[in-house]
Amino acid sequence: MTLLQFDITGEQVSDEKTEEVIREAEPHRGLVRYRPDGGELFIHTRVNMALLRAAASLPILLLKLTPRANELMPRDALLTPKGSSRNYAFLERLCEDLAAAGCPACYIAEQHGEGRRDFYFTTEDIAGFEEVARTAAEALAFPLNLEEHSLAAVAPLILPAEAIGDLGLKIAPDARIRPTRFEFWGAEPSLARLRAELEKRGYRFLGLETFSRELRMMKSVPIDGEGFLAVLREIVPLARSLQCSYCGTETVEGHEQFLLARPLPQRYGGVGRGGLFRRIFGGGGS
Repeated sequence: MTLLQFDITGEQVSDEKTEEVIREAEPHRGLVRYRPDGGELFIHTRVNMALLRAAASLPILLLKLTPRANELMPRDALLTPKGSSRNYAFLERLCEDLAAAGCPACYIAEQHGEGRRDFYFTTEDIAGFEEVARTAAEALAFPLNLEEHSLAAVAPLILPAEAIGDLGLKIAPDARIRPTRFEFWGAEPSLARLRAELEKRGYRFLGLETFSRELRMMKSVPIDGEGFLAVLREIVPLARSLQCSYCGTETVEGHEQFLLARPLPQRYGGVGRGGLFRRIFGGGGS
């Protein structure tokens, strides 16, 4: 079976006695998504493109766990440390049991918000996976609901936007434009200039972390294929021209490719004023 060639979790594996790293952890990405009510969902996604290509033709199972009332923080309905600990105990138990059962399944992502932390898996054996998952949930007294989706259906929520195009996923028309957060690094004066330029282009200021020197902006942009690539070709060279770098959160390869000490990858080299980004939006504003 296809999924048996992949590790279930993609986490680092070390020798328990020597602490020597046997296998490095696969790349992961922390993403923020915005709900219609203005709230946030925090996404943690495994970025293994070979696995995601396999998952594109397989079911994606969403495991929705109901925590106890005292495991939620009253202000934002995120899990308390105790709630998170019990949540991850379920995930660890589930992955161990899947491996023991030889069930072809892999962890893909998780989302935290709206009073829960939910997990996404792909599998080639839905019935076998469900049996293992329900047994693990019962052992930890978790009410569990399972939903079946396709990768294309959940991609706008759980995948870096660039991966949607690289995987050739066909997402629903009403999901192709999405509020998307962009982070940039740089010196504070450079970030101030970048903020001004981005605001001219319709981006909204979210915040500036002075300690980490990180600027956060947001705009509703196309997130599939050439549409998102056009967005990157606009903002990545702009940031670089002002001695700032895009953090690469919504890309497959991540932040290192955008470091100022490195040549800018050709695919982000920018387009002229008559390029695709201008054709999509009809100018610089939103």
